[in-house]
Parts: sequence; C-alpha cells; structure tokens
Amino acid sequence: MWRTESKGVARVEEAMKQLLPPCQIKCPINEDIQRTNVLISLLPEELEQAKNEVIQIGDYLYEKNPFFNVCGYICGLCELECNYKNKGGAIRRRLLKRFLSDHYTPHLKQKEELSIVKDKENIAIIGGGPGGLMCAYALSRKGYRVTIFEESKRLGGALWLIPNYRLPEDVLTTTMDSLVRIAGIDVKFGSRVGEGRLTMERLRNEGYRAVFLAKGTPYPRVLTFDGEVVEGQDLSGVMYGHTLLYEVSHGNITADYFKGKRLVVIGGGNVAFDVARTARRLGGDVSIICLESEDKGTKDGIPADEEEIRGAWEEGIPITYSRGVQKIVGEHGRFKKIICPKCTSVFDEKGFNPQFDCADCTDMEGDMLVITVGQVPDKAFLQREGLLDERGRLVVDPFTLQSLRKGYVFVGGDVRRIGFMVEAMKEGLVAAESIERFLRGLDMREGRKRDYEGFGIPLRRDYKPEAEVAWIPPEKRMHFQLFEKGFTLQEAREEAKRCITCGPCVSCKACISIGFEKSLYSVAVDEKRCSGCGMCVYVCNYDSARLTDVEGKTVSTTDMFRCKSCGMCVVACPSHARKLVDDDTEERIFEACAAL
Repeated sequence: MWRTESKGVARVEEAMKQLLPPCQIKCPINEDIQRTNVLISLLPEELEQAKNEVIQIGDYLYEKNPFFNVCGYICGLCELECNYKNKGGAIRRRLLKRFLSDHYTPHLKQKEELSIVKDKENIAIIGGGPGGLMCAYALSRKGYRVTIFEESKRLGGALWLIPNYRLPEDVLTTTMDSLVRIAGIDVKFGSRVGEGRLTMERLRNEGYRAVFLAKGTPYPRVLTFDGEVVEGQDLSGVMYGHTLLYEVSHGNITADYFKGKRLVVIGGGNVAFDVARTARRLGGDVSIICLESEDKGTKDGIPADEEEIRGAWEEGIPITYSRGVQKIVGEHGRFKKIICPKCTSVFDEKGFNPQFDCADCTDMEGDMLVITVGQVPDKAFLQREGLLDERGRLVVDPFTLQSLRKGYVFVGGDVRRIGFMVEAMKEGLVAAESIERFLRGLDMREGRKRDYEGFGIPLRRDYKPEAEVAWIPPEKRMHFQLFEKGFTLQEAREEAKRCITCGPCVSCKACISIGFEKSLYSVAVDEKRCSGCGMCVYVCNYDSARLTDVEGKTVSTTDMFRCKSCGMCVVACPSHARKLVDDDTEERIFEACAAL
C-alpha cells in the first residue's frame, strides 16, 4: 500500500514562464490535476484497500482547494482545455473529483483542525461565499485572525442557489461547516455590513486592519430592450429566477407548486437552465427563450453548458433561440404573453449589444414568466461605503483587487465581476496575498505575474474513448435527488488511466510522492557517440528529443521540461549515446526476479 506525502515537491518554482498541462492552466487556482489523476490511476483495486489512499489524495487536494469536493459536482472548467477533448473526449476530471468527494466528504467531519498560532492582525471578510471563504482560509493558514460577516444564516453564498439534483445539500453543508472549523475562522451570521452602525469604517475602528468585500450579487437584473426597462415586470405571474431558486433552497416552495401551469423562462445561461429544470420538477410545463443562437461555436452562441442543454431537452423543455423580449403583455393585472423579435446579433466589437429585427416577431403565451438574465450587486451599499467613483462605477485595481477609494479595502468575486465559483475562489486567494503584502508594507505587484505555456498531447497510435456518464432516465428523475451517477472505484481508475500526463514531470512528481521513483531521471547524451541519426527524435512521443548543431556536428539534445524519463530514446539509440542518469530499473528487475 503506497502512501503519498506532500513535501512541496510539486510546487512550481517562480519563473517568468511556467510549463504546465493545459487543464491546470485553465483551472483558475491551478489545481494539480495531472498529479492527482496519476495517483487515482494507481489506487488498489479493492475499495477497502483503497480508502486510505483516497483520503491521502483528498488531503493533498484539500490543502490547496477546500472546495474540491463541491467542484466534483458543479465545476468542469479544466475539461474545456483537456488535450484529449478532440482525441476521444476530455478526461472527466469533475467526476474523478466527485469520486474522491463521495469518500472524502464524510471524512471532513473528523478532519482535525489546523495547528496554527493566530498571532497576526484581525481581518474582516464581508460575505461568506466561495470568494470570501477562500480568502479567509488562506489568511487563517498564515496566522491572521479572520472574521466573516455573513448577513444570512448559512455560508456558501450563491452555491445555495444550485439545485439539489446537481449539488446535494449535505455535501455543501459539510464543506462549509468543516472549512471554518478546520481553519479556525470566526463567523458572525446575520451581520449586514453597511446598514445601521455596522459599517466598514466601524470595522476599521474596531481593529480590523483590512477588509475583503465579497458580497456577491444579491439582486436580479431587470429585463431591458434597446437599453430601456421592459414594462410589465410588476405584473402578477412575473418573477425572477434568482428569487425562485432562493425560495426553493429555503424549502418555501412545495412539490407540484407549478402543476398545470405554463412557464416561460427567459435566459441562456446555466442559471436559466437551473430555473427551468427546477420548475419542471415542480410540475410546470416549461419552455426557455434566449437571445443567443443554438450554435455554441459562434460568438453569439448560447453560453449554457452542453450538459445543461441536453438535460433540459431530455426533460421535455423546448428552447427558442435568437429571440429577445420587446414587450410583456398582461391581462387584468396578470401576465399573459411576451412579444419576441428576432435577435440578429448579441455581441459587436464593443461587447454585449443585442440587435433586433422587429419586423420578425413571435408571441409566447404562458401563465408565468421567469426572468433569469443575470444578477447585479448592491450599488446602494457600495455608494454608502464610498467605493464608487463619480460615474457610479466600482473602482478596483484588477491586479491586486485593492479599492482605489479606500486602501484597506479589497474587492473580489461576483461583486466585482460575475463568473464561475472557482474564479471567485481565485480572487479570494489574490486578495489574501494582497492583504498580507499591504499589511507587511511589501510591493503589491513584484513577482506575482505568471505566464503559462501548455503542452500539446503526446503522440499515440490511438487514444482511449471517454467513459460513459450514466444519467437516470428523464422519466424517472423528476425529483431533486442526484440524476447523475458517480464513478465506481474501477471506473475512476480506468478514467484516470486515460490521462496522458501532458504536463512536465517537474510540476507533477506523483511517482516520487509515493516512492515509486526516487527522482526524475535525466537523459544524458554522449556527444562523441551520437551520430545525429535522429532515431531518438522519431521515437520520442513528447517532443523532448531534438537535433541541434554543435560545432558543425549534428547531435541530439533533450528538453528535460518535456522529457518523461520513459527511456524510449535510450533503447532506440543505435550508438548507445543516450542513458538515464541514476536509473536503477535493471537492478530492481534483477532483485524482483531473484526474489521469485
């Protein structure tokens, strides 16, 4: 049974450019995807024997990403840049993390608190969503005394708006409760900073040396057309998707609430599909209408994930593409229909700027209209706290996240820029580093910029097809239990083995962490023996072996950042000019054979 140890060996050294797998570059927090994929692939075949190793992998992931078990249900950003996506399908990293989560989440309740001396300054975090929690976690681990001011009665922010059929409530609750306990973070619930006497200035006067504002976007965006607010949004039967998801998450809406009613959902993002599929599970006859086109390959393509679109289609939710809403029509104070002109384009060279052909209109009737076109921050709060400029804009240094109005305030997450959960987490980490530099009087920018270069896919004769993801049939999933089945141990091992380890070994070192190898063996070339035949270049699948000119003679060289120490070039070299330095494979084979 192997044991992996985190000794910092996988830390990427500071450099102008870091070479990483493209999946790790895509991940905003640069999670060690390749390394943990390799470790999963090496798990024992029997679950009882594998449990200890699963916990070790989980501990390694948790150290950098205390939300990894939640990511296993809702985040697959890294898969978008997987080199395998065009060679048989991206490695299903999300489901690999969900496999780990299924076994690690119960362990979180027994995970010991971090042994940290809290001898540094007091820091206030406003908002207990992913961004605020990530910042609090990072600062707490560095010895700061962190307090989260959360206006609701639970942590997690917008994560609570994700329906239970995608993210189980017990996973989210366990993650939030465990995080603050393990990191020793103080939380003050029911604290509405910005109202009454509880202001950021008062926090400053009470000894909080810095504030991270991660308040999110608590209000739904109203529907507009040609820059004007569409009238009729106050009609009976008109509601906002954010409100619906909030009420469902708080248990305020009963089963079959929409039974016998026709609902029209406006929006093309994942949240709109969450709303539509939730309403469908509550008995509604639901349809979706959106500005964007069906072709996701274009700039005007619908932004929702393919899986969301497929799920809605399977559940009998029709989608009308490339239509805006010019008018909401009511009758006797209740919603009746919307008038929808053709949307000819969504974006232009300046950004979001929908254009319409009002001569091409269609009507969509229904009993209820659910508007889900985005969220907006609490601008009144930002204005009262003096964080807006003369034009009413939130002014923040995009690199350090420091407010340009109040130097002790840092701003991140959806309140600054709406994005994915892991993007808010990234901003929490950025803010944590900025806050420490601010309090220590260090340069706010020096050494923080990173450029990354991703590797292409290694050459293979063929590539393994992606694993099939099992969903409960649509006619049997009209409930709020998980509709997607997770991996078994065997399925997780097989899927992890598909990972072709595109990135450099120096940023992974999984084999070293479990004692399988003692080091990364470099390839030495004897230039006197080398004839420059190029056989090593021909057999190298990683573009590591190359030919170069040395004093008029063609010889081979090795790019050790790309080299996997596989030895193919060594055995292929006809002149024995290549060898693996300090490789003891032959001795180990001899010892194994002797033992037999």
